Amino acid sequence: MVMPTETCHACDNNYILIKALSESERKILLQRATQVSYRKKEMLFKQGNFQTSLFLLKSGLVKTFMERRNEKNLILRIAVANEFINLPSFLQPTYEFSAITLCNSEVCIIPIDDVRQLLEKKAELSQLILTEYSRLSSFLLQRMVSVGTKQMHGRLADVILYLCSKDFENSNIFEYLSRKDIAEIAGMSVEGSIRLLTEFKNDGLINMNGKHITINNMELMQRLSEIG
Repeated sequence: MVMPTETCHACDNNYILIKALSESERKILLQRATQVSYRKKEMLFKQGNFQTSLFLLKSGLVKTFMERRNEKNLILRIAVANEFINLPSFLQPTYEFSAITLCNSEVCIIPIDDVRQLLEKKAELSQLILTEYSRLSSFLLQRMVSVGTKQMHGRLADVILYLCSKDFENSNIFEYLSRKDIAEIAGMSVEGSIRLLTEFKNDGLINMNGKHITINNMELMQRLSEIG
Protein backbone atom coordinates (compact mmCIF):
# COMPACT_ATOMS: atom_id res chain seq x y z
CA MET A 1 0.00 0.00 0.00
CA VAL A 2 1.20 3.52 -0.81
CA MET A 3 0.62 5.73 2.21
CA PRO A 4 -1.64 8.76 1.68
CA THR A 5 0.18 11.95 0.82
CA GLU A 6 -2.69 14.27 -0.06
CA THR A 7 -6.27 15.11 0.73
CA CYS A 8 -8.71 13.15 -1.41
CA HIS A 9 -9.79 16.15 -3.50
CA ALA A 10 -11.14 13.97 -6.30
CA CYS A 11 -13.83 12.56 -4.01
CA ASP A 12 -15.96 15.58 -4.83
CA ASN A 13 -16.50 13.94 -8.22
CA ASN A 14 -18.74 11.42 -6.52
CA TYR A 15 -22.33 12.16 -7.45
CA ILE A 16 -23.62 11.56 -3.91
CA LEU A 17 -21.36 14.23 -2.46
CA ILE A 18 -22.05 16.67 -5.27
CA LYS A 19 -25.81 16.35 -4.97
CA ALA A 20 -26.13 16.27 -1.22
CA LEU A 21 -23.45 18.55 0.24
CA SER A 22 -22.71 22.22 -0.08
CA GLU A 23 -19.27 23.34 -1.18
CA SER A 24 -18.28 24.18 2.39
CA GLU A 25 -19.54 20.82 3.68
CA ARG A 26 -17.60 18.95 0.99
CA LYS A 27 -14.48 20.91 1.87
CA ILE A 28 -14.74 20.01 5.55
CA LEU A 29 -15.37 16.34 4.77
CA LEU A 30 -12.51 16.09 2.29
CA GLN A 31 -10.06 17.71 4.67
CA ARG A 32 -10.46 14.63 6.86
CA ALA A 33 -10.54 12.11 4.02
CA THR A 34 -7.39 10.54 2.59
CA GLN A 35 -6.51 9.23 -0.83
CA VAL A 36 -4.65 5.93 -0.79
CA SER A 37 -3.08 4.00 -3.66
CA TYR A 38 -3.29 0.23 -3.30
CA ARG A 39 -1.36 -2.27 -5.35
CA LYS A 40 -2.89 -5.41 -6.80
CA LYS A 41 -4.02 -7.99 -4.19
CA GLU A 42 -3.74 -5.66 -1.19
CA MET A 43 -6.25 -5.94 1.64
CA LEU A 44 -8.36 -2.84 2.29
CA PHE A 45 -10.09 -4.16 5.40
CA LYS A 46 -10.63 -7.53 7.03
CA GLN A 47 -13.78 -9.23 8.18
CA GLY A 48 -14.28 -8.89 11.93
CA ASN A 49 -12.05 -5.86 12.44
CA PHE A 50 -13.43 -2.70 14.02
CA GLN A 51 -15.02 -0.49 11.37
CA THR A 52 -13.60 3.03 11.26
CA SER A 53 -14.01 4.29 7.68
CA LEU A 54 -16.20 4.39 4.61
CA PHE A 55 -14.26 3.34 1.51
CA LEU A 56 -15.01 4.97 -1.85
CA LEU A 57 -13.36 3.32 -4.85
CA LYS A 58 -12.09 6.01 -7.22
CA SER A 59 -10.44 3.72 -9.77
CA GLY A 60 -9.65 0.03 -10.11
CA LEU A 61 -11.51 -3.10 -9.01
CA VAL A 62 -12.07 -4.52 -5.52
CA LYS A 63 -13.58 -7.88 -4.60
CA THR A 64 -15.52 -8.24 -1.36
CA PHE A 65 -15.86 -11.69 0.16
CA MET A 66 -16.93 -13.65 3.20
CA GLU A 67 -14.13 -15.62 4.80
CA ARG A 68 -15.08 -19.14 5.83
CA ARG A 69 -13.36 -21.69 8.05
CA ASN A 70 -12.84 -24.20 5.22
CA GLU A 71 -10.83 -21.57 3.28
CA LYS A 72 -13.42 -21.63 0.50
CA ASN A 73 -14.40 -17.99 0.46
CA LEU A 74 -17.63 -16.66 -1.02
CA ILE A 75 -17.13 -13.60 -3.20
CA LEU A 76 -20.06 -11.23 -2.69
CA ARG A 77 -19.47 -8.71 -5.45
CA ILE A 78 -16.81 -6.79 -7.32
CA ALA A 79 -16.82 -3.04 -6.71
CA VAL A 80 -16.09 -0.70 -9.60
CA ALA A 81 -15.10 2.97 -9.71
CA ASN A 82 -17.38 5.43 -7.90
CA GLU A 83 -18.86 2.81 -5.58
CA PHE A 84 -18.76 2.67 -1.80
CA ILE A 85 -17.05 -0.62 -1.02
CA ASN A 86 -18.34 -1.28 2.50
CA LEU A 87 -21.69 0.51 2.30
CA PRO A 88 -23.78 -2.67 2.92
CA SER A 89 -22.43 -2.90 6.48
CA PHE A 90 -21.02 0.54 7.32
CA LEU A 91 -23.41 1.08 10.25
CA GLN A 92 -22.20 -2.10 11.96
CA PRO A 93 -19.41 -1.97 14.56
CA THR A 94 -17.18 -4.36 12.61
CA TYR A 95 -16.53 -5.15 8.97
CA GLU A 96 -18.85 -8.02 8.00
CA PHE A 97 -16.72 -9.04 5.02
CA SER A 98 -13.21 -8.52 3.69
CA ALA A 99 -12.08 -6.49 0.67
CA ILE A 100 -9.01 -6.91 -1.51
CA THR A 101 -7.91 -5.18 -4.71
CA LEU A 102 -7.91 -7.07 -8.00
CA CYS A 103 -5.63 -4.49 -9.64
CA ASN A 104 -3.90 -1.24 -8.74
CA SER A 105 -6.63 0.93 -7.25
CA GLU A 106 -7.22 4.41 -5.84
CA VAL A 107 -9.43 4.65 -2.77
CA CYS A 108 -10.84 7.59 -0.85
CA ILE A 109 -11.10 6.71 2.85
CA ILE A 110 -13.57 8.81 4.85
CA PRO A 111 -13.84 8.62 8.66
CA ILE A 112 -17.11 6.86 9.35
CA ASP A 113 -18.07 9.13 12.26
CA ASP A 114 -17.98 12.12 9.89
CA VAL A 115 -20.33 10.35 7.49
CA ARG A 116 -22.72 9.41 10.30
CA GLN A 117 -22.83 12.99 11.57
CA LEU A 118 -23.67 14.27 8.09
CA LEU A 119 -26.40 11.66 7.71
CA GLU A 120 -28.05 13.01 10.86
CA LYS A 121 -28.02 16.57 9.48
CA LYS A 122 -28.55 16.14 5.75
CA ALA A 123 -31.80 14.51 4.66
CA GLU A 124 -30.78 14.57 1.00
CA LEU A 125 -27.53 12.76 1.71
CA SER A 126 -29.41 10.19 3.80
CA GLN A 127 -31.81 9.59 0.92
CA LEU A 128 -29.06 9.15 -1.64
CA ILE A 129 -27.06 6.85 0.62
CA LEU A 130 -30.21 4.85 1.32
CA THR A 131 -30.89 4.51 -2.41
CA GLU A 132 -27.38 3.22 -3.05
CA TYR A 133 -27.63 0.94 -0.01
CA SER A 134 -30.90 -0.46 -1.36
CA ARG A 135 -29.36 -1.11 -4.77
CA LEU A 136 -26.45 -3.03 -3.27
CA SER A 137 -28.71 -4.93 -0.86
CA SER A 138 -30.97 -5.99 -3.73
CA PHE A 139 -27.95 -7.26 -5.64
CA LEU A 140 -26.71 -9.23 -2.62
CA LEU A 141 -30.16 -10.75 -2.09
CA GLN A 142 -30.16 -11.96 -5.68
CA ARG A 143 -26.71 -13.45 -5.09
CA MET A 144 -28.04 -15.29 -2.04
CA VAL A 145 -30.92 -16.70 -4.07
CA SER A 146 -28.54 -17.82 -6.80
CA VAL A 147 -26.01 -19.51 -4.51
CA GLY A 148 -28.61 -20.92 -2.12
CA THR A 149 -31.29 -22.25 -4.45
CA LYS A 150 -29.92 -22.83 -7.95
CA GLN A 151 -28.14 -25.82 -9.40
CA MET A 152 -24.57 -25.43 -10.64
CA HIS A 153 -25.54 -24.61 -14.24
CA GLY A 154 -27.80 -21.79 -13.08
CA ARG A 155 -25.22 -20.42 -10.65
CA LEU A 156 -22.47 -20.35 -13.25
CA ALA A 157 -24.81 -18.76 -15.79
CA ASP A 158 -25.53 -16.01 -13.26
CA VAL A 159 -21.82 -15.40 -12.73
CA ILE A 160 -21.05 -15.19 -16.45
CA LEU A 161 -23.97 -12.81 -17.02
CA TYR A 162 -22.74 -10.66 -14.13
CA LEU A 163 -19.12 -10.53 -15.31
CA CYS A 164 -20.18 -9.82 -18.91
CA SER A 165 -22.57 -7.04 -17.87
CA LYS A 166 -22.20 -3.32 -18.52
CA ASP A 167 -20.68 -2.89 -15.05
CA PHE A 168 -17.40 -4.30 -16.36
CA GLU A 169 -17.51 -3.40 -20.05
CA ASN A 170 -14.50 -1.06 -19.72
CA SER A 171 -12.50 -2.97 -17.12
CA ASN A 172 -11.32 -6.18 -18.86
CA ILE A 173 -12.50 -7.96 -15.72
CA PHE A 174 -11.41 -11.47 -16.69
CA GLU A 175 -7.78 -10.37 -16.80
CA TYR A 176 -7.89 -9.99 -13.02
CA LEU A 177 -9.95 -13.06 -12.10
CA SER A 178 -8.68 -16.58 -11.63
CA ARG A 179 -10.83 -19.65 -12.17
CA LYS A 180 -10.83 -19.92 -8.38
CA ASP A 181 -12.39 -16.46 -8.17
CA ILE A 182 -15.12 -17.45 -10.61
CA ALA A 183 -15.80 -20.57 -8.55
CA GLU A 184 -16.02 -18.51 -5.35
CA ILE A 185 -18.51 -16.10 -6.93
CA ALA A 186 -20.64 -19.07 -8.00
CA GLY A 187 -20.28 -20.86 -4.67
CA MET A 188 -18.87 -24.06 -6.13
CA SER A 189 -15.61 -25.96 -6.32
CA VAL A 190 -12.88 -24.90 -8.72
CA GLU A 191 -13.02 -28.30 -10.42
CA GLY A 192 -16.79 -28.05 -10.86
CA SER A 193 -16.63 -24.56 -12.32
CA ILE A 194 -13.88 -25.50 -14.80
CA ARG A 195 -15.85 -28.55 -15.91
CA LEU A 196 -19.00 -26.50 -16.47
CA LEU A 197 -17.11 -23.75 -18.30
CA THR A 198 -15.78 -26.39 -20.69
CA GLU A 199 -19.30 -27.77 -21.07
CA PHE A 200 -20.67 -24.29 -21.83
CA LYS A 201 -17.92 -23.78 -24.40
CA ASN A 202 -18.54 -27.14 -26.09
CA ASP A 203 -22.26 -26.40 -26.24
CA GLY A 204 -21.61 -23.08 -27.95
CA LEU A 205 -22.84 -20.92 -25.08
CA ILE A 206 -19.54 -19.11 -24.57
CA ASN A 207 -16.15 -18.50 -26.12
CA MET A 208 -13.00 -18.77 -24.02
CA ASN A 209 -9.79 -17.09 -25.15
CA GLY A 210 -7.30 -17.66 -22.37
CA LYS A 211 -8.91 -16.17 -19.26
CA HIS A 212 -11.38 -14.07 -21.23
CA ILE A 213 -14.99 -15.24 -21.59
CA THR A 214 -17.62 -13.94 -24.00
CA ILE A 215 -21.24 -15.03 -24.37
CA ASN A 216 -22.26 -16.57 -27.70
CA ASN A 217 -25.88 -17.37 -26.92
CA MET A 218 -27.35 -14.70 -24.62
CA GLU A 219 -30.89 -16.06 -24.85
CA LEU A 220 -29.93 -19.53 -23.69
CA MET A 221 -27.61 -18.15 -21.00
CA GLN A 222 -30.46 -16.07 -19.58
CA ARG A 223 -32.73 -19.11 -19.78
CA LEU A 224 -30.24 -21.17 -17.78
CA SER A 225 -30.19 -18.39 -15.19
CA GLU A 226 -33.98 -18.31 -14.97
CA ILE A 227 -34.57 -22.04 -14.59
CA GLY A 228 -31.63 -22.40 -12.20
